[in-house]
Amino acid sequence: MGGFRQFVLLAWAGLALLGCGEVSETAVPGGGGSVPVLPPMSGRTIVYQGSDEDFLNPERGFHVAFQLQEYNDYRLVRSGGWFGLPASVVFAYVSLYEYRNSDIPQGYLEHLRNRLENARQGGVKLILRHYYAFPGKTGSEDAPLHWMLRHIDQLRPIWHEYQDIIWAVQAGFIGLWGEWHTSSHGLDRPESEDQLVRALLRALPQSIPLQLRYMEDIIRLFPEPLSPAQAFSGSDQARVGHHNDCFLAGENDAGTYTWNMWDVQKAYLERITRFVPVAGETCEVNFNLPRQGCSVALAELRRFNWQVLSGTWYQGVLDRWKREGCYPEIARRLGYRFRLVRAVIPEQLSQGGSLKMGLEIANDGFANPVRPRPVHILLRNRVTKQVYRFPLRADPRTWEPGKTQALVLEAGLPGEMPTGEYEVLLHLPDPAQNLQNRPEYAIRLANTGVWEPSTGYNNLQHVVRVQ
Repeated sequence: MGGFRQFVLLAWAGLALLGCGEVSETAVPGGGGSVPVLPPMSGRTIVYQGSDEDFLNPERGFHVAFQLQEYNDYRLVRSGGWFGLPASVVFAYVSLYEYRNSDIPQGYLEHLRNRLENARQGGVKLILRHYYAFPGKTGSEDAPLHWMLRHIDQLRPIWHEYQDIIWAVQAGFIGLWGEWHTSSHGLDRPESEDQLVRALLRALPQSIPLQLRYMEDIIRLFPEPLSPAQAFSGSDQARVGHHNDCFLAGENDAGTYTWNMWDVQKAYLERITRFVPVAGETCEVNFNLPRQGCSVALAELRRFNWQVLSGTWYQGVLDRWKREGCYPEIARRLGYRFRLVRAVIPEQLSQGGSLKMGLEIANDGFANPVRPRPVHILLRNRVTKQVYRFPLRADPRTWEPGKTQALVLEAGLPGEMPTGEYEVLLHLPDPAQNLQNRPEYAIRLANTGVWEPSTGYNNLQHVVRVQ
């Protein structure tokens, strides 16, 4: 559904953040790059076995697509009950067609809340796109701009209420499929688009990023690429990402890149995608081009730090990846894929004393997370199951793909901590308080024998004695 703007355009031609202490880096021959080395510390050294299993993790992977207003049960998504494809992310269209010349009725807003609550129960995150015109489902008319702005104001409370499960909102609203082309009110032009973007950035909570479809629009709004110093700052530019709805459809991906400007625009995109959300889908425009084969797909998914991609559209391209053999790798590497490499953990601790330990974590994915996430070391009593939590001053958003992070924790033990044996665990929960104890929203590491599906903890396979 991303090819239409193509014709319109053609017409007018490491260091990781640490708990405490210092970490150095050194090049390891054959190690694939710079690998941090933990500072000297006493304790048992554990080397972990990686896993090639394809499993779900929040805010990444192949997504499935629904119409939010329809009665699809999101509680079946993670098990693959829809489309036979287990997923942790749902792309959700939101129809506003019936209200293109009026307020959105309160009853419909409550209906949308009901569907979002169902998604929260289902343990998934959502990408939302609001639209008026959807060929095959509605007429071809979108709304006048003043009604779009009014609807944004009406939707604002819902976005704030469900910001815990909304991974991103796509600019939408304008034109067919909300894809910023073929607007019945002539709104697919810079002055209208820019006004819509500013309104959306004001209305959305700071935690929800906005995605734009076309690179010319991103560059017009922000001529200089987002810098690492600006990343994750909460500024308007730091909150604007990209969705490509005709990935690999040609040199300009059916209008994603301006004709004959794709090299410049791709260079710009490459500089920002470690810091902003990237998602989209392949399409049938110019199907079976060499660009749609595995070698180019893997290179561009990595170059542009893809986090989420449609697992149901376009099936012809997905089937080609299966024939050529790269589909399993793409499934594993979309977004982040964190893997424990090594840990140094003491075997005995003193009651009321201190804990010093270190971890090395590799990122084998195409990207890093772009939303914040806590990192906690846990000590769990083997008898009582009481858990003691020690936060790390670490930010997984900085754990770059292709690199290994060294994390060091130095912390004091609570004086009242009972003596006994304690399992050591790593927990990367969702930052939203209401989701922190939901295991489906915690990050699973790509190792054998560490994941606890009932808790969302990663067991570091070590027991420490407190005496």
